[in-house]
Amino acid sequence: MRSAHVIPLLLLCACPAACKSERAAETRKEPSAMAPQLSGRIPRQMRNCPSGVPSAKTVATPTADGVNLTITSDNPAARRRIVALAQMHATWGEPIWAMPYHTGMHGGPGTIGLCPIIHAKTIVTQREIPEGVLIHVRSEIPGMESRLQELTKLRVNALEPPSS
Repeated sequence: MRSAHVIPLLLLCACPAACKSERAAETRKEPSAMAPQLSGRIPRQMRNCPSGVPSAKTVATPTADGVNLTITSDNPAARRRIVALAQMHATWGEPIWAMPYHTGMHGGPGTIGLCPIIHAKTIVTQREIPEGVLIHVRSEIPGMESRLQELTKLRVNALEPPSS
């Protein structure tokens, strides 16, 4: 019984002060007011993101209810990893608000980070294609489809190395 009270306290203490203030500021905002924040310290190098797999190529295509992400690779081992990570994302659902950001534990409101799969107020499905995976991210909020598309495009563009 006592450990049930200690665990939330430990989770709270595990998050640095900057993370706490970031979380407090973001949770007060309505989804339509959320500005894209392509920040994030990515300490785990997007290890749970299919687009973070070395050699992955990501293309975002708007749909009527959200966005499709086509994530492919020429490398067979990378393709298998992309598919496995996409399957994991399709089972996750909403972010776990009590978890610290950028820990690989599916925490935060989905307003920061670089992975183009946005989970906050969306439904994520996936299907395997020969070159990798097709992920569909559908907005659960009517009228927010274009905002979801815009944020996804920003994240996809941030994945690309700068042109020389």
